Amino acid sequence: MKLIKLLLLSVAMGIGAPALAQWQWVDKDGRKVFSDRPPGLEVPEKNIIKRPKGYGSLKGVQSSGTGPALRDAAPAPQDGDAGDGAATPGQAAAPAPASGAPAAKAPTGKDRELEAKKAADAKTKADAEAAEKAKQAAAKADNCKRAQQAKSMYDTGKAVRAPNEKGEMVFQNAEQRAAEIKRTDEVIFNNC
Repeated sequence: MKLIKLLLLSVAMGIGAPALAQWQWVDKDGRKVFSDRPPGLEVPEKNIIKRPKGYGSLKGVQSSGTGPALRDAAPAPQDGDAGDGAATPGQAAAPAPASGAPAAKAPTGKDRELEAKKAADAKTKADAEAAEKAKQAAAKADNCKRAQQAKSMYDTGKAVRAPNEKGEMVFQNAEQRAAEIKRTDEVIFNNC
């Protein structure tokens, strides 16, 4: 049983090893691309951000014209692979990160479609907020208008009828009238 577990673990680790070889580059639209395969020849060398270990600069490598690009055909020697530490004439040294050479167009790493979607979402959210504010302002104006009408009705001094608990229309007494006048004054204060 332990042998089977050990064998399965070995196989799982062996399968996952190629997944560690990751390429990263900036495409012609300025988007970062991540892949386990090397980019095509249309991607300039300066746009390649990250290579898997063992792949150096391929500036000197050219395609024979009979097949696809040779970016993944000529891995550079890894540390300690060269016997004397010197590079052979056909090999180019791995370029240093683009700190010394200015790039023609600095990659932004932003996806234009994502930015457009974010802008559209922000506009939709702003429109919804504006619509909600307009709705609240209309409700506030309506409350103000109704409260002012009720206040003018109470200011006339005439007896006012209102429904009681049973739904019957009865005249308000002085206490109810004072409470309604106070309530309408508060509504006018808060909404007008």
